[in-house]
Amino acid sequence: MTRKIVLASKSPRRKQMLKQIGLRFEVRESEYEEDMDAKNNPYELVEFLSLNKARDVARHYDDAVIIGADTVIALGDKIIGKPKSRKEAKEMLRSFSGREHRVVSGFAIIDAKNNLETVGRGEAVLKFRDLTDEEIDKYTEREDTVCFAGGYNMFARAPIFLESARGDFYSIIGLPLNKIYAELKKMGVEFF
Repeated sequence: MTRKIVLASKSPRRKQMLKQIGLRFEVRESEYEEDMDAKNNPYELVEFLSLNKARDVARHYDDAVIIGADTVIALGDKIIGKPKSRKEAKEMLRSFSGREHRVVSGFAIIDAKNNLETVGRGEAVLKFRDLTDEEIDKYTEREDTVCFAGGYNMFARAPIFLESARGDFYSIIGLPLNKIYAELKKMGVEFF
């Protein structure tokens, strides 16, 4: 069965990943205003934000499957979203230096025709090597750090910071792809 699929995100990485698995979809950016204080648990927060983004877009469709997503970083008990400035991105990168942090990516899928909602998440644990101030300064000068949770982009130069990683690789990039694929298959979405 062919269904209209809508990605509620302008993220080029998310678009690329969905294309990678053979999904045909359109993009309609959500207008939902993120509230990073809505939940104090990173797992609940990414599912909450993803669902609200998907619901915002779903109101425009009677018969479509809408995918929303969100990613945060958890450093200890602290939840970290996108930096508001390069200065804040530098502070974030300094806080990750030589330490482990979790990347948590949530998703929500809404079947507007059948009024079904599902949420889920993926996680990876990253450890950055000890970073120098010079590396952090040069990185934040050359990269668009304010567009990414934690101020870094694993699709660009940030892999040079990585000492180790374990968990769901695609959650690092912002979309737990294998879990989304499984949920869409349950809804009868065709791939390839």
